[in-house]
Amino acid sequence: MPRIPYPDPASLPEDVRQRLGATPPNVSRMMAGASAGVFHGFANLTRAFFEHSPLSARLREIAILRVGYLSNAPYETFQHETFARHIGVSQAEIDAVREGEAKASILGEAGAAVLAFTDDLVRNVRPGDETLSGVRAHLSDTEVLDLIMVVGAYIGVCRFLEATGVEIDERSIDWAAREASWREKPVSGANG
Repeated sequence: MPRIPYPDPASLPEDVRQRLGATPPNVSRMMAGASAGVFHGFANLTRAFFEHSPLSARLREIAILRVGYLSNAPYETFQHETFARHIGVSQAEIDAVREGEAKASILGEAGAAVLAFTDDLVRNVRPGDETLSGVRAHLSDTEVLDLIMVVGAYIGVCRFLEATGVEIDERSIDWAAREASWREKPVSGANG
């Protein structure tokens, strides 16, 4: 049972109900209770990482999963382990992300650098020069900035999930269907 009740769909603005669709995941159901502008704005922000960022999906998912593990947010890791597998991340790589730096070599140099940078950013807020240089050796500055923003956004998602007590869905998100719906209704520019 969530710590804050899911909003009654009938009480939501029409544009929020439309964006939710018929069977939204629990995280979306809970976020729909925020003001409509915040709901749409946050949805556009997180969706932009998937549609518009030059940061590779694999490196993005390493970062998102690591944030979820460091935040002890089982909902987040449940959904993003499924997405990581969907894009070809192996179970051994997912396990390495969960275990951290000691197992990072399986992720390759860029993946290990993203993992170390994510750890440093989450734990210390201002990452050290060494981890910043390490990630910059593999990513463009634009990709590094997107990485910083995706880590920050998913720290927020994890805090939201745990503070509200969002329950793990019976099934993971159908990521193939989600990606198809994004292609049908792309987010345009920064204001989506």
